[in-house]
Amino acid sequence: MKRGSSKHGIAALLCFTMVTAAACSSSKSENASNPSAATDSAGGGKVKIEYFQMKADAVEVVNGLIKKFEESNPNIVVEQNNVPNPENVWTMRLSTNDAPAAFTHYPHNAVFQKMAKEGRIVDLTNDPLMANVQPAIADLSKIDGKNYLVPVGVATLGMYYNTELFEKHQIKPPATYGELIQAAEKLKAAGVTPFAFHDKDWNGIRQEVVFKMGQQLPDIEKFLDEVMKGKAHITDNAQFKPFAQSLLDMRKYGQKDNLGTAYNDALREFANGKVAMWFTGIWAIKDIKESNPNLKFAMFPLPTENAADLKTQVSVDTAIGIPMGGKNQAEARKFIEFMTSKESVETYLQIGGYPSGIKDVKSGREEIRSLTQLINDGKVYPTIERLWPPGMNGEVGKATQEMLANGDVDKYLQTLDTIFFNKFNE
Repeated sequence: MKRGSSKHGIAALLCFTMVTAAACSSSKSENASNPSAATDSAGGGKVKIEYFQMKADAVEVVNGLIKKFEESNPNIVVEQNNVPNPENVWTMRLSTNDAPAAFTHYPHNAVFQKMAKEGRIVDLTNDPLMANVQPAIADLSKIDGKNYLVPVGVATLGMYYNTELFEKHQIKPPATYGELIQAAEKLKAAGVTPFAFHDKDWNGIRQEVVFKMGQQLPDIEKFLDEVMKGKAHITDNAQFKPFAQSLLDMRKYGQKDNLGTAYNDALREFANGKVAMWFTGIWAIKDIKESNPNLKFAMFPLPTENAADLKTQVSVDTAIGIPMGGKNQAEARKFIEFMTSKESVETYLQIGGYPSGIKDVKSGREEIRSLTQLINDGKVYPTIERLWPPGMNGEVGKATQEMLANGDVDKYLQTLDTIFFNKFNE
């Protein structure tokens, strides 16, 4: 017992030290002698609020927006805080009543959902701050029917394709799953590797499985809820076996060593024109361009069996909220109103070209035009793993990776059943 207690004490001390150091290093307050988060006053009659922002690649653009906000609101000083392992730090700070005045988080995150349900986050349902959010994005951001974050930018996944290879072999972006397989067959016959798969990383496999489950299996959330309540088994659903088989069948159109290929390897293969297609998220655009600025590529939505059923999974990439009982809430709300305005969102989303959660915002790169159009049309669905207990998505990814290695679909379905069955009652 003593040994375990000692470990917990050391871990807590290390966490406290990391948070304190991070707050000091990232503070932009004029009062450098006291860089602690979210003090009430910045001196000279000014109010200071802390903006705990989780994306490292957004720090520079957020600093620019903060400067613009402070110019129009000289009585408010905004202190941006971006730290390593932000989700863990955020959780600890809320748990110790040291919440920042405003923060970014992800409504699909299991820990955030738990905190929201416990009443630790301000309920923004029907709040004026939500007035300009796209209805479809607001809906998929809800937790038990309530909104706790204002969605700013959203992410999705799709199929990258080499436009020059497609033109050379007279292939159009497929609108159905059948057309996708036809395109793969044509490319393979011409000596071109159709797909890159980064199956060395179970996380990438997990993303593919979760996306395809939500897109292709009708009423999948309701069914999996029944399984997790112990009222059904995976094998009760006749659609699961062909679904699993299709995951395996797709690999015959991939590179030879898919299980030995990591994410960065697949990125290089695609960027260097060695494969025609690669399924992953829109976050890869920047890295592809940096790897090969001359590559001509775009993305198309992952096709469904019937074109009329086409939709894409959306997860909120940036969303802003307020802690319950947080300091200086009036000033925090004023800052959030500024950060979620049309002009600010357009500026913010330039960092990655992500589609917007806010109405009438010009965003999204040309490469993802068809995906952005789906999102604007509301043809979206939330990631189904948001309803799973923490860690389960990793188990699904690893189980699928094993199935891709041994080719045993029946064993895979049994493993999935073991992962999901009665999980809510454990």
